[in-house]
Amino acid sequence: MITIDTHRKTKDGKVIQGCSHTSIILNHKERNAIVMKAVADLRKLSFDSIVCSGTSGLLVVPQIAEILDKHIIVVRKPSEKRYSIFEIEGVTPHHYIIVDDLICSGSTIKLIKKTLHNECPRSICVGAYFYMPHECAYVGEDGSKLFLREYGIPALNPFPQRT
Repeated sequence: MITIDTHRKTKDGKVIQGCSHTSIILNHKERNAIVMKAVADLRKLSFDSIVCSGTSGLLVVPQIAEILDKHIIVVRKPSEKRYSIFEIEGVTPHHYIIVDDLICSGSTIKLIKKTLHNECPRSICVGAYFYMPHECAYVGEDGSKLFLREYGIPALNPFPQRT
């Protein structure tokens, strides 16, 4: 018998389709909890803009940015079909953070940093916040140190230990 993760079930008995981490943020209760945790974690930091790339970021970043009164910047992926010719859309940031769901290959972080460096060379990346740190390839205190060494920016939330 196949069992369905509780986050995939809606209140009216329907099933949310999608990969495991996307189906979590497509569940409004899970997404709201993620947004409120991010707001609490990021409220104490100094930055003017939140940068994201891809659908999963656009599901949470607007809510976080609205509550924190920050600008939103979207970095388009090269393969993405779009109506605009711009690689980045939004206000040029002074100090920005990257908000992403998880880190697996690091390609999104690399794309965002490279694109913003090319388009807005005076902008400074304060760090990256992962709203699903339990899904990240980096784990524990050593993961945060490794992330800083590999990407040159701090992880703004600690990576949990895997159990």
